[in-house]
Amino acid sequence: MRGKFIVIEGGEGAGKDANIDLLKADFPSEDIVWVKDPGGTKLGGQLREIVQHGENLARETELFLFLASRAQLVHEVIEPALQSGKHVISNRFDLSTMAYQVYGRERVHLKESMVAVSKAARGTAIPDLLIYLDIDPEVGLERAAKRNERTSRFEAEAVAFHSRVREGYRAHIGDYQHEIIDASRPLEEVYRDVKSAVAALLS
Repeated sequence: MRGKFIVIEGGEGAGKDANIDLLKADFPSEDIVWVKDPGGTKLGGQLREIVQHGENLARETELFLFLASRAQLVHEVIEPALQSGKHVISNRFDLSTMAYQVYGRERVHLKESMVAVSKAARGTAIPDLLIYLDIDPEVGLERAAKRNERTSRFEAEAVAFHSRVREGYRAHIGDYQHEIIDASRPLEEVYRDVKSAVAALLS
């Protein structure tokens, strides 16, 4: 029996990492594989470093690096796990690319082409549930700045960029089975809803 595929999405500072850490504690099963997109493979880790912190990346280069990392992650980790009956929970997936590289980077004219190449990169790895942590970009960026971590290229973008990213998420989330969760609330309230959505699918 094929496993379930769950994706946690959201803009900067929405709390994806924090919620996933809590999920790992509450769902410690060996039947769940946890991945991060981009990343999750040796090649993906190298590409993640480039897209997060590389310099002078053309928009097209950035886009194709994300797609390349995702294709490798699906081929090497996600599909084998799902086919073996394991569940996969991913920190970001293909909706992020639509939101960031198409809407954020103001390449909306590439939307139809993006849908086609994104489907090619993900293959049959279609999320059974997408959980979108929705937060006002200004609030999210304030949270991200307090993490005292190395600033990514995306966190360094202006608020207008992140507002477009949020627009992209909202415009295309209906393409997936999804739950929208207000991430502006305290973490314990947000996680209660995240855990409930995950438990309902995996039960």
